[in-house]
Order: sequence, then C-alpha cells, then structure tokens
Amino acid sequence: MLALKRRSLAALFALLLFPVSSWAQSLGYANPEDVGFSRERLDRITDTINADITKGLIPGATLLIARNGKIAYHKSFGWLDAAAKTPMPKDAIFRIYSMSKPITSVAAMILVERGQLFLNDPVNKYIPAFADMKVAVQKLDPGDATVIDLVPAARPITVQDLMRHTSGLIYGFLPGTPVAKMYLEANLFRPDVTNADFADNIAKLPLAVQPGSSWNYSYSTDVLGRVIEVASGKSLYQFEQENILDPLGMSDTAFYVAETSKHNLIAEPLPTDNKIVDTEPFSNPRLPTKREQAAMAWFRPRSITRSSCKCCRMAARSTATAS
Repeated sequence: MLALKRRSLAALFALLLFPVSSWAQSLGYANPEDVGFSRERLDRITDTINADITKGLIPGATLLIARNGKIAYHKSFGWLDAAAKTPMPKDAIFRIYSMSKPITSVAAMILVERGQLFLNDPVNKYIPAFADMKVAVQKLDPGDATVIDLVPAARPITVQDLMRHTSGLIYGFLPGTPVAKMYLEANLFRPDVTNADFADNIAKLPLAVQPGSSWNYSYSTDVLGRVIEVASGKSLYQFEQENILDPLGMSDTAFYVAETSKHNLIAEPLPTDNKIVDTEPFSNPRLPTKREQAAMAWFRPRSITRSSCKCCRMAARSTATAS
C-alpha cells in the first residue's frame, strides 16, 4: 500500500471530524499528575508537534488527552490555514478520510446483527452489476508486448471481501496496475454521481486480482456503503446517523460541512500538499455532494463524547457475534 505523506495524514485526519471544546467542558480539567501523567513528558509532545510545524511537515494540529474522565492535556498548534496564516483553534474541523471506513464497517455489522446482511452474501445480491465480474490479467503477446486479458472471476465478491479489502478492487491513485489506469480514465468521481451510480460504474471495470486472493487497499468500503443502503433501505448517512452517530453524540460528523458559519473552522492542508499522489485532489468539504463516500468524511473533535468509546466496543461485539 502506498503510504500517504506524513503531513497529509497529520493535517487531514470524508466523514468530517468536528470540536473537542464541548467535550472538554463536560469532562473538566485536571493536573496531569492527578490522573497519572507526567507533565514533563506531555511537554515533549508539545515540543515534537511544534518542531514538525517549524519543519513544514504539518500545518497544525489539535490534541486532547483525557484519563479517568478528566482532561490532562488540551492544546492547539500551528495553522488552521497555513497559506492565510490563520491560527489553529481547538474546535477545528478535520477531514478524517479513511477513518470513515471503521464507521462504515460498524454500520455493516449492525445489519449483520439484525440478520439483514450476512458476511458470506455475494455482493451481487445487493448490487446486480457485480454479477459475472472479470479480472484483468497481464500477458505477453507473441511479439513480447504486454496485453490485458479478461478472465472470469473465480467466485463472486462477498460482503466479507469488501470489509477486509480482498474484493479484487483497488484504488485508482495507487499506481502499478492497468486497472488503476482504467479507474482514472473512467472518471468515477463526477459531481453528479451517487453511491448507486459509483457502484454500478466501478462494476463495469475489471478487477485487479481474483476475489479473495490478496489484500489490496481499495474502493471496497465505498461499495460496502452502497450495500448498506440497499440492505437498510436508507441512505448511508441516514443509517449511520440513526444507528451510530446520534446515539454516540457525534453530532458534528458528516460527509460535508452544511453550515456555512462553520466553513471558517475547516483545517486546510499545506499549499503544496493538496493532492493524493498528484492525481486525486482533496475534496472540498464546503460543497454538497450526492455521493456519500463510505471511506471519506469530516469530523469535528467536539463530537467525540464520553460515549464515543462505545463505538469500539460495538465493533468488537459485532465481530464476535459474526464469527
């Protein structure tokens, strides 16, 4: 898997992650020593983050550390927008990108618990376009030139394949395969595309490898988002909001920032770091989109409430139930 640059990951953590300020008020503060922390060692964190900002590795950051219901460390660093020299507030809104994947997977496991979805279900049960998939195989023709041969998939893609990235799908911005080039040429991310359109469009393209044969970081979770929509009869965000986000108090987590009054709280990448591998630009969280990308979202730290840790327990419980 191609690792994103360190500054990309630090600056742009598309659900959106929205602010820790209200959480801080509900928990209250404590001296680090009173909750088992070393003030001196916490200061090392401050020095490290500031050093990275000075080196130009990241534009800025916010960090909150709590223990036993009390906050021991809560600071903001650097720039919300480095180009405009806007200081980073503690209630900034961040892109969380692929950290949306666990939320989508928990949503799928909720449906598994309810008997509305099964891990061994073929994806084509929910998205017929995934029937009769083909796999792209590189071969040499008689003149030793590389050609692409399309062979039938050995078996259907399953829901489990989507959840563990063994579907045969890949990412278009990861180089090295002819399928990645096909993804880019297919223009899968037009503004008018819905989750249903995206799933149908990507199903028209061949797989990079046979289903179940290897792990490849991919659009599998995006397709899983569409499976959730079909199985639940609701949009992905509606299902996640009703079953995960609202119950956990994650009121500021969404696929874009709807309130214009919050647009000035959106953390921006470094001016020279606004694309993924020079091919796919970071999405604009201020613009509504028809497609609710199951692998991309926005989050504001204040939406992490004390109950948010239940999400991890929910995922663990769901996995145990399904195994």
